[in-house]
Amino acid sequence: MSLKATTRFNNERKKKMASVFGEKMTTPTGRVSFPYVFEKAKSLEAGKDGKYEITLYIPKTEDISAFRANLEKVAREAFGTKFVSLEKLKHPPIKDGDDKDPSDPAYGHWIIRAKSSKRPVVVDASRSPIESKDALYGGCYGRINITPASYAIPTGWGVTLYLNAVQKVKDGERFGGGGVSAEDVFEALAVSEPVSIEDNF
Repeated sequence: MSLKATTRFNNERKKKMASVFGEKMTTPTGRVSFPYVFEKAKSLEAGKDGKYEITLYIPKTEDISAFRANLEKVAREAFGTKFVSLEKLKHPPIKDGDDKDPSDPAYGHWIIRAKSSKRPVVVDASRSPIESKDALYGGCYGRINITPASYAIPTGWGVTLYLNAVQKVKDGERFGGGGVSAEDVFEALAVSEPVSIEDNF
C-alpha cells in the first residue's frame, strides 16, 4: 500500500472511530438515585479513576420520545445499518425498570445513568448552586442535562450519556428510608425493676 493510500486509510479509520455527539438536552423530572455529583464514584476497575455520575428514574407517564430520538440519531450516524435499536445495544442507555422487582423504586420507570470526568453543575429549583452533599440524595426529585455520544471500544460499542448539569426539583422520601429516633418507634414503658443481661438472654 502506498504512503498516500495508507494515510487515507488511517484517516478514514480515525473518522469511523471518532465519537458522534448528539444535542444537549434536559430530561423530564424523575427520582434521583446514586448521586455522585460532588465527588467521583469509585471505579470498579483497579487503577482507573472514577467518574461523577447519577442515575435517574423517569416515570413511564412522562414523554421521553424526543430524548429517545436524540440517542437513536447518534447511533444511526455512528454505526449505520449495524444499529438496530437502543434496546439491542450491549449496554442500553435507557433501561426498563419493569425488569426489576415491583418493590424496587425503579419499577414503573425508565432508568438512565449519566457520567462525566468533570464535576457537573448542581443547582436547586431556582437555579441557585447546591454545595451540600446532603441536599441531593437518593429519593429526591430532579432532572439532568446530558449530551449523548457514541463510543466504540474493543469490548463493544454503543451510546453513552455525558452529564452536564443536575437540577434538584423538590424533596422526596429517601430511598431505603432514613434513620429513626427511639421516640418515633417505641412507646414509653414504665420499668419497675431493672433486669440484668442474664435475665434477658
